[in-house]
Amino acid sequence: MEGVVVSSTTVWRALHRLGLGTRTQRLLVLEVHGAKSARLLTQRTRENVSRRKTRHVQAEKPGELVCIDTFYIGNLKRVGKLWQLTACDAASSYAMAKVVPARNARQAATFLRNVVAVKQASWRLRRVLTDGGSGLKEEFDQACRELSVRHTRTKPRHAWTNGFAERPQGTTLREHWRILFRRRYFRQRHQLQTSRASSIEFYNFQRPHQGYRTKGRTLSEILWTPFAVNVTRRSDVSTSFRDWTV
Repeated sequence: MEGVVVSSTTVWRALHRLGLGTRTQRLLVLEVHGAKSARLLTQRTRENVSRRKTRHVQAEKPGELVCIDTFYIGNLKRVGKLWQLTACDAASSYAMAKVVPARNARQAATFLRNVVAVKQASWRLRRVLTDGGSGLKEEFDQACRELSVRHTRTKPRHAWTNGFAERPQGTTLREHWRILFRRRYFRQRHQLQTSRASSIEFYNFQRPHQGYRTKGRTLSEILWTPFAVNVTRRSDVSTSFRDWTV
């Protein structure tokens, strides 16, 4: 209709519902149409289609792949330098985190044993993905061997490969730490950890997430649904979660 303006977001949503959300998907449809009508695409377009990207970092079940990364919080007066260790399950995007006073392999190994590898939902940790930093070697590798966990690393200069862990860290920076540090003064590290545990509980249990896997659900729904027969009420899950992230 003439005079009707439609936003780009509305157009994308309509295309996404038809399975045409990416440029590659649209080019493939165009190529089929061009072949039928004898007006074939150029060689350059064919090459671009053939080089389409695939999702090479993925998991089908919880625990199959957990991505781990370190996030520098800052140097707080009377508290000192603090980092946040973050883990994100690639199958459900369920996040785990801990505030630590040092960025080293010992802290990472403790985080792996006491937080990530805890069997809270009847799933076993099978593989972890980290970058090649020195804080995720030596004792961390030893902890992986003790837990029979396969440790893989991202390629050099491929930080986006660990995007599952980067995403909750970016959310933490924007929606938690930047706001909290303008409202509250911290004197001890455990105060930050308590605050972070409350924030990540909201992130996992209450906040709906949009994505090709989450589709408007909460992360706890995705993680716990396969094991719902073992969960009698939400408070049981929430209590276990608090123990998991301390």
